[in-house]
Amino acid sequence: LTGKDFDIAYMSMMIAHHRGAVEMAQAVLKVSKDARIRKAAQEIIAVQNKEIGQLTAWLKAWYGVAPSRMYMDMMKSDMKPMMDTAMMSMQAMPGHAMPVDRAFLEGMIPHHQDAIDMSELALKKATKPQLKKFAQQVIAVQRREIEQYREWLKSL
Repeated sequence: LTGKDFDIAYMSMMIAHHRGAVEMAQAVLKVSKDARIRKAAQEIIAVQNKEIGQLTAWLKAWYGVAPSRMYMDMMKSDMKPMMDTAMMSMQAMPGHAMPVDRAFLEGMIPHHQDAIDMSELALKKATKPQLKKFAQQVIAVQRREIEQYREWLKSL
């Protein structure tokens, strides 16, 4: 894809991708006792919900469209195995201690890496300078978070 078609696909897929991260963060907030994990989850919810709003507004302002259901469904389908595994790992099994914090971090690392990969492509293909700047911010923030999550995994 190129031009407008790429922009619409990237923004729509990123909206679906961010919704997945928000869903995982909301799930871990219900069960985590670790202050670091809870704070990280709250930041994911705040930042990514804000970005969903920004991307949705750009789609409407620039191209007069809502997020593409086709591209959102494609992203949801791609994320489904990872999301199912991560969400299951955060569910309590009766009589078993659950490593919810570890499951959240181990699920969020590849999830963030997917966003980085998508955004690196956007740096090359997006038409709007604002969208390229958005992609740069996604890359910077999510790389930092991945490094932090890897550090925390060492102490869990």
